[in-house]
Amino acid sequence: MLGAKRARACPGYRPLICITSRTGFLDPGYLPLAVAVRLAGGRPRRLRAGGMEAPVFHGLIVGGGADIFPGLFRSGARKRYRYDHHRDAMEIALLRRAESEGIPVLGICRGAQLLNVVHGGSLHISIEKAFTGVRYPRGRFRRILLRRLVRIHPESLLGRIMARPRGFVNSLHRQAIDQVGAGLRVTARELNGVIQAVEHQDHDFRIGVQFHPELMLYRKAFRQLFGRFVHAADLRKCGRLGNGE
Repeated sequence: MLGAKRARACPGYRPLICITSRTGFLDPGYLPLAVAVRLAGGRPRRLRAGGMEAPVFHGLIVGGGADIFPGLFRSGARKRYRYDHHRDAMEIALLRRAESEGIPVLGICRGAQLLNVVHGGSLHISIEKAFTGVRYPRGRFRRILLRRLVRIHPESLLGRIMARPRGFVNSLHRQAIDQVGAGLRVTARELNGVIQAVEHQDHDFRIGVQFHPELMLYRKAFRQLFGRFVHAADLRKCGRLGNGE
């Protein structure tokens, strides 16, 4: 079975997982996330800026997409780049709500970066300029196929979920975390130092990953990541504390 479901924490409906996406009506990136959540035992619900208000939810996924407006963590926006300010504002509000209510969070790519920014951190606008020996192939298809080796902190929550000290991840991003936000710690890096994952030290499940695990569900470790996240949301639904153990 492809999914990584865990035993229900309590009877009843599946935990509701809100997944943020771009402001427009269509977002191809939502579908693989929805599939990953459904296979893990959750009920996915897309949230976009300008759409319906966020309902009562039990888990939050902040998905990938356009670059975050640099004015949120530094000065100097890119010329002729269309930033999604409405999405930035929506996701920041949702992340703060999730933190105050103890709701599990999984940030993916842009989502991991925004999680860091919300906690007072900053970003590298261009990885290729910030790190030596980092090159990206041209074309989206080639970038999807690209894999990078990362080291994972074995004593972190991500390390326990992945159950391995290193592994290969995809690499579709051009930006990355620079200064790490307050309360966050780095839990995975590429061999050249690029941060690939962070997590909050004082929350049961508040993880950000720079890669896209929803595009690698053929690997058990990434199915386990969604499984543990949905399980943590299920615990939240039942009013019980838990870290997905």
